[in-house]
Amino acid sequence: MNNIPWNKGKTNIYSKETLEKMSISQKGKKQSIETKNKRSNSLKGRIPWNKGKTNIYSKETLEKMSISHTGKTHTEDSIKKMSKSQKGHLVSEKTRIKFKISITKIKTLYPTFAKVEEMRYNPDKPGEKEIQVHCKNHNCVNSKEKDGWFTPKSQQFDDRKRSIEHILGHDGYYFYCCEECKIECPLYNIKVDPNKIIKKPSTSSEYQTWRNEVLKRENYECEYCGEPATHAHHSRPQKLEPGFVLDPDFGVACCEKCHYKYGHKKGTNCSTGKLANKMCN
Repeated sequence: MNNIPWNKGKTNIYSKETLEKMSISQKGKKQSIETKNKRSNSLKGRIPWNKGKTNIYSKETLEKMSISHTGKTHTEDSIKKMSKSQKGHLVSEKTRIKFKISITKIKTLYPTFAKVEEMRYNPDKPGEKEIQVHCKNHNCVNSKEKDGWFTPKSQQFDDRKRSIEHILGHDGYYFYCCEECKIECPLYNIKVDPNKIIKKPSTSSEYQTWRNEVLKRENYECEYCGEPATHAHHSRPQKLEPGFVLDPDFGVACCEKCHYKYGHKKGTNCSTGKLANKMCN
């Protein structure tokens, strides 16, 4: 008797409509324990098809897989289920040793991270090479300001390391020893460090002087619609060309509506670039 499956080696055997119907028909259904046990027993002793193999996927396939998963996150229910399934599972000592990484190796593999974050081994556990760091909350006893240390979770360590070593150089996922420290810390969940000195192209009084000059020049009339002008728009972007930020010749008097319609809205005929070239009607 021929035991070769009828669909072996075949691909795209079902139409898109059929797959959707199959998906809908199975939605919400749960497998019985008996079915799960049967499947588990049928797979016992089988050698995985990809065991010991490397580079089994092409570059195009890997890109497709990456795109399909970009932006996807686990639902709250999924996270709870995964957490519950792993509850009580203990990692063997052999596995711990296998995945343990030393400070010396971190400095070699992640030089930027090693420069930003100060690390040490836990002095209370000599020989175990348990890495400790400072809590970012400056009021915490475990912070650098208080000369304190704590042992971060592996996920915290990976997130912080990944954020610092990111190709775009963004900073985030600071080390916090507890949830209270995270919420209390002024640096948590903000995009700009409040202690960072930001050099502005002009002072508030200088800007007001420039604005008044632009509005007076046009008799307080909007250059687009003729309505009363209350805004002054920089025809040359302040961030790109700070040298023109206080030059009235590169200011456009406009009402609030036209300011955001023509001055800052992308994709229109009157973009910032065209405003600079006086191409708007």
